[in-house]
Amino acid sequence: MNYFKISKFFLYLAPFAIVIISTSTLFPFIVGKYVWFRTVIDLALIFFLLGILLDSYRTSELKIYESLSKIVRNPLVIAVTLFAAVFILAGFFGIDQANSFWSNFERGEGGLQILHLWLFFTLAVILFRNEKDWHKLFWIFIIVGAYMAFYGFGAGLKYVDAEWTTVTQNGAPTQVLSGQGGALYQTFKGFIGPQLSERFHGTLGNPAYVATFSIFLLFYTAYLYFSKYYQKLFSWQSILLYIFSIIFLVIFWLAATRGAFMGLIATIIAFLFYFVYSKKAYRKWLFLAIALIILIVGAMIYFKDNSLIKSLPGSRLFDISLKAETWEHRTYMWNMAWDGFKERPLLGWGPENYINVFDRHFDIRYFSPEKGFGAWFDRAHSIYFDYLVETGILGLLSFVGIWIVFYWRSLKELVSNNLQSISENFKQKRDNKEYLSDDRSLLIQRALIFALPISYLVQGIVLFDILPIYINIFIFLALAAYKFEIKN
Repeated sequence: MNYFKISKFFLYLAPFAIVIISTSTLFPFIVGKYVWFRTVIDLALIFFLLGILLDSYRTSELKIYESLSKIVRNPLVIAVTLFAAVFILAGFFGIDQANSFWSNFERGEGGLQILHLWLFFTLAVILFRNEKDWHKLFWIFIIVGAYMAFYGFGAGLKYVDAEWTTVTQNGAPTQVLSGQGGALYQTFKGFIGPQLSERFHGTLGNPAYVATFSIFLLFYTAYLYFSKYYQKLFSWQSILLYIFSIIFLVIFWLAATRGAFMGLIATIIAFLFYFVYSKKAYRKWLFLAIALIILIVGAMIYFKDNSLIKSLPGSRLFDISLKAETWEHRTYMWNMAWDGFKERPLLGWGPENYINVFDRHFDIRYFSPEKGFGAWFDRAHSIYFDYLVETGILGLLSFVGIWIVFYWRSLKELVSNNLQSISENFKQKRDNKEYLSDDRSLLIQRALIFALPISYLVQGIVLFDILPIYINIFIFLALAAYKFEIKN
């Protein structure tokens, strides 16, 4: 029995957590996801350890020990491990150690979740040893994304021919579904989600994360296309990738999330700048493209109140202003987080304990008698302020350190290597007759990897992380660690 293959199989199952919806629980978009994810990662770990202990032939064949010795010296692996260690350590030194490690039923985050994400990352780096493994994983993510889109549209279609009734809630008449309807309602009545005229929720329950996940999905389709299929323009795989790309762009637009939109624009500009540096012949046209993107987006934001702009689907994306109510609510949360950080600057209050900071440093501007509370109050609504207040300066620095290492390695490669030498390096180290891209394809892959984190880091200014986004970011870091390793 090949225990390592079984372990890898369970890693392939991990992305399906993103589409798990547990309708029998109080929090259907959360509980089933983390239960599934932790279960498959635990099983992957068990079979990996069985492989180490029992499968000596396969261990020798996969050169697992040599791989482990390389991996533990990989700077990105070290950075991610340090972040996970500091995160868990902050919980033990926080004000509620049990909550920091186990979290609660609603969130399911905390130290235990980070530990499983670290295991997911580490096992992926160890077991996904060639491009074929990564291609298979990205196809799985794309299938997951396609189902997320199907679920979201299905949830919206049930309202098309649903029957409504009027009931009294809190002393006022309210329209609710009667439980009866036509064919669409009967088909999709079990799907949870808003009407099609509202922002797209999919299987994540929150349009903000649908938009961020869509950016990762666009990365997976682009990476697959340019690493394997771009020379086969009309193969069935290429056509599927075209279709999926359009679907993911549509749901990104329907999610109408401004933070993710700015992140995507920043990523596109970073992608083009990578080409500006790498290909002198294209610089004039690339600079023109960058200028046009900035000009068009800037004009749409400047004229956001124009009736024509407002009439466009997804026009919410352009309603970006420091005076926006959602921005003001976040600044209140950040002020509270900053006050909490000053009390416990080294390792913070512990993961999952922002609610204590909210209670202790409550800003009365956060509550309006007319509109009630602002953004949900157990997070600072920024990955940076969340890490700062919950894990202290050490936690924030360890998180930032991951991206310093990533871009240090990326920029070092960009400056010191040319495409021909990298191509030769791939020829020497490819295994199992892997498909070898030409230099242009390789340049696009490298540019995609370089640019993608920009969107995550930009949208993270105004959003906190949840499991579906963590899964994507940790697997991306595993891909980057693999790429950096094979170039050494």
